Amino acid sequence: MPYITVVQPDHVHQITWEDVLYDRVPFYNNRINTTNNTRTFKVERFYTIRQHLRMVNVDQLILLLETFNATHDDLFKAKREDLYHTFYIPKKKGGYRRIDAPLPPLMEALRELKQIFEYNFNALHHTAAFAYAKKRSTITAMKRHQQNQSRWFLKTDFSNFFGSTTEDFTWRMISQIFPFSEVIRSQRGADALRKALSLCFYNGGLPQGTPISPILTNLVMIPIDHKLYNDLRQKHFVYTRYADDIQISHREGFDYNLVCEKIDSVLHGFDAPFRIKPSKTRYGSSAGQNWNLGVMLNKDNRLTVGWKAKQYLKSACHNYLRDKKNGERWDPHEVCVLSGKIAYYKMVEPDYVEGFLNWFNAKNNCNLIRMLRDELK
Repeated sequence: MPYITVVQPDHVHQITWEDVLYDRVPFYNNRINTTNNTRTFKVERFYTIRQHLRMVNVDQLILLLETFNATHDDLFKAKREDLYHTFYIPKKKGGYRRIDAPLPPLMEALRELKQIFEYNFNALHHTAAFAYAKKRSTITAMKRHQQNQSRWFLKTDFSNFFGSTTEDFTWRMISQIFPFSEVIRSQRGADALRKALSLCFYNGGLPQGTPISPILTNLVMIPIDHKLYNDLRQKHFVYTRYADDIQISHREGFDYNLVCEKIDSVLHGFDAPFRIKPSKTRYGSSAGQNWNLGVMLNKDNRLTVGWKAKQYLKSACHNYLRDKKNGERWDPHEVCVLSGKIAYYKMVEPDYVEGFLNWFNAKNNCNLIRMLRDELK
């Protein structure tokens, strides 16, 4: 009973399995086009997709994996610790996060394997997953809740998400996902895929500093996302996941403890190595400080960056222009930070940022965005 994820065209409100079966929408899509929205199906009767297997050359996929393994044979033979550079970065709320960054030979190989999974296996994410996906972000995740006019929110996350994603768990989950499920039907395919996957792990889990870890987490979470999304939707909840951050909302107040128990139950049902973190679990309404994924969905059902961010924007722009007039050039990193903040704030509150920039440029007879771009050339 594999899980099959297809791209849902923007003009289709909700595709059905019958739409896929009778070619009303493309079954096997090229990831290059769009992954803005997807739909996952759990196929109870596998023979129903046989007509579509002509679109998937399983032998070619196996050959790609075997060629990858042979090309990078030296990496499989090397000591894994010799292939990584380990360092630590500070967390916002104290402590440090360990980053295991692959050295160039391994980095190149993992990028190649990522390409194989994305473009040849057509690996996609569940519609509830918003991290590490094209045309998706924290903002588009929160817009899903905004569209529902949700008023009450549960926010929680998993402990040690990447590090807990073991090789055995990944194999169990990916074996249920099409077309990986077809590849492993033969011993040759299973051997090639298992060997290729083994290169992605270090110290028992997925390292946070590799290019393939994010796509693998989205893949292994497809069955879990599918179960949580569908079960909660039946009770009019909205479920989204941004990496290990989970947001669940409803128009009315709810017993968040029961929802947490539901999450734990689903994780237990899949024998998943993840558990929600009580210290990071928060429940409240949009009438309060309703911050999720760095943005606020306020009592008027509007996304905002908050007044502190707006104060920063005003102050930073004035300081930049003042220093420039005085001949004091900003460090390129500072310019990048200001440019990035403006771009991000504009995504969240386009009307406010556009209005501020128009006012600022008119008052100072300048074009701030052009000035920042010229600084970075």
